[in-house]
Amino acid sequence: MENTIEMIFADKSVTYDHFTSDLATKIALKMYQIEKGKLEISQSQAFKMFGRADVERWIKSGKLQPSRISPGKKRFKLVDLQKLANIQQNYLL
Repeated sequence: MENTIEMIFADKSVTYDHFTSDLATKIALKMYQIEKGKLEISQSQAFKMFGRADVERWIKSGKLQPSRISPGKKRFKLVDLQKLANIQQNYLL
């Protein structure tokens, strides 16, 4: 007898193995999109993830450029934001 775990969601029921396999596939796709610079987020998402002050400072200093601008909305590449967030900042100089 096989010991299976089943997860019950509001709209369907799936096995744990099926759930983890689907989740791993989606994570791999997001990682690929980030590495290739294809994943973009809105300005409000960038503010939430990286802090409004930092994002605005990067824009003002020219280190961050929107990848796409539509009326009233800006989108940024997640890979660009992550690179800037990983740089150690020195605010005294």
